[in-house]
Amino acid sequence: MGLNRSQFRREIGRIKRQIERAIPRALNRSGEKTVETVVDRTQSGISLSGGRFRRYSREYADYRQENGRGTSPDLNFSGRMLSNLGVERVNGTTVKVAFSRNEEKTKARVNQRTRPFVGVRPQEVKFITDAFKRQFERDIR
Repeated sequence: MGLNRSQFRREIGRIKRQIERAIPRALNRSGEKTVETVVDRTQSGISLSGGRFRRYSREYADYRQENGRGTSPDLNFSGRMLSNLGVERVNGTTVKVAFSRNEEKTKARVNQRTRPFVGVRPQEVKFITDAFKRQFERDIR
């Protein structure tokens, strides 16, 4: 069975709308995967460069221990900073991974100077790209 011109245009329009709806959802999913990747890596004590985080100062390690926290650097004292990292839609084709509260942004900036953690390592790009592809393909079926 063939398509006439108007049927073809309708079908192309339907596919176009499907893609336009799928892209923002897939972008959001890739942003969520980015957050998940950064948080998991950071909680494991791994820096953006792939090595272990620099040790805490003796005074801060003692302070953490007195408060029932571990002394291995994982940038997690209360859990608020890492839990505040989220995905924000900028427009239909762009999402941003960022901290929403100013207090957490400030903590992240300070930590980023001494123990870089925010960002994506080259070997993590594939996981994020795959998350985008899986969501996109699921939505256009």
